[in-house]
Amino acid sequence: MSLRFLARLRASLTRSERSTGARNVLLPLLIISVALGGLAWRSWQLSRQMEHGANTLAMQYAGYAADVTARQLDSAAGNELFKVSEEWQQLERGLSKPAAGALQSWMAGHDWIVGAIYVPDADPASAIFASSIAPPGHDARLQREFYTSSGLVRYTYDPARLLAHVRSAVRVPPLQARSQAKAQIDLVLNGHAGASRTADGFAFVAPLAPPLDAYGMRAFVPNAAGTEGWENARRISAFVCLIAVLLTALGAYLALRGMRKEAETMKLRGALIANVSHELRTPLSMIRLGAETLKRSNKLSEKQRTEIEDSILREVLHLSHLVENVLDVARMQHRQAKALAFAPVYPRELVTSVMTTYESWIRSRGFDVTVEIDDLIDEQLWDRDAVSRALLNLIDNAMKYSGDVKLLHVALKQTDEHVVIEVRDCGIGIDAADLQRIFDPYYRAQFSDTQTRRGAGLGLTLVQQIVVSHGGRIEVDSKTGVGSTFRMIFPRGRTETQQAVPRFAHAPQAF
Repeated sequence: MSLRFLARLRASLTRSERSTGARNVLLPLLIISVALGGLAWRSWQLSRQMEHGANTLAMQYAGYAADVTARQLDSAAGNELFKVSEEWQQLERGLSKPAAGALQSWMAGHDWIVGAIYVPDADPASAIFASSIAPPGHDARLQREFYTSSGLVRYTYDPARLLAHVRSAVRVPPLQARSQAKAQIDLVLNGHAGASRTADGFAFVAPLAPPLDAYGMRAFVPNAAGTEGWENARRISAFVCLIAVLLTALGAYLALRGMRKEAETMKLRGALIANVSHELRTPLSMIRLGAETLKRSNKLSEKQRTEIEDSILREVLHLSHLVENVLDVARMQHRQAKALAFAPVYPRELVTSVMTTYESWIRSRGFDVTVEIDDLIDEQLWDRDAVSRALLNLIDNAMKYSGDVKLLHVALKQTDEHVVIEVRDCGIGIDAADLQRIFDPYYRAQFSDTQTRRGAGLGLTLVQQIVVSHGGRIEVDSKTGVGSTFRMIFPRGRTETQQAVPRFAHAPQAF
């Protein structure tokens, strides 16, 4: 009853710790997400206000540019009209009587005047007239007259040519904002005065003063002045908030995945402890029973005593194998590599020793084993205990996942470049989707046949580490329902002399 209560308490604590860990991770992420959402909303509102302010500034700048340009243009046109009258009066003072040539010369200095007439006060009948050829497309004409000391001058001028003549005097300051571009100033005829919003920007038309009131100055400010492209504050804020949300989501995903892997690892570690406890309990019970039987029974026959001793020795070997695996697992968990003791080893003798030592244990599981060894195998520089343990792990794994056909085949071969130890079984096999992960720590193929067999998924990981530490590799050929073949491929070490080891009587040989 107490053991059952302790088991339930342990399970509830594990679930509580797992749910607490999830809350510890998800709650801060949830708070960060809410804060980012509020920040994004506030940034969006501020960006809209900033965009509205930038639009207002652009429209005001367009109106300012148009009005300033119109006033400057009015002033320049008035100055030009006053200037031509002054020039004629100076020209008139130098002549006793102005002639048509003088009037033509005066007009030539001002190409915007298309015609002029001078009427002297003393003799109006002797008035002189001059004109120029106006370019096509200029139908609008304006007249102006002024009095001199000796008469009257009336002239006709083209307002468009006049405005073009004085246009160079106009200077518009740039918009002091993100861009230093000036407003685009154009002269328009019969334009609608006031502000207007277009798809490309902001426009404002300011009419000129009379007599040029038929014309207006149009100032245009493009959207690029403050709210277009990457300079748009709303787009920048939205983009930054989106990146922040995506990074938060990525962090949440990675945290949850890490928690899931940690939970799986803790579960597998718990399974490992339970399996090791169970596996240790069985050989210890058998050893204890055998020792008590030998101690208390004086009437045992020599055959019975030998069988009990063999059983004790078999369980001791199995127990030693389990303890070595547990120690290797502890080193893996603490990321400590076991130092290998490399020494000259005859692979033939190593394989034969392992198979002979564990023959009774293998047969007690109901398996038949065949061993095939090449005639001449070079002496290799191996860690004898490590390679023996790797071979034993493969054999134990083959027996664990065998079905009704309990046959094992162990082969030792030598090629030009490698020495190969092969273990083949007729078991349940491994699915192709799991072949890439069977060497991962704690991983077990997701089949119902594997889940009914005890194990923590560390045997093959230890085998791979041993083979890799010798500079080799491990290969697997498996088919579901047919069986699996594991090959430990070691680089071949060459020696000066090649020694033959006595062969078994028959190859393949059955133990």
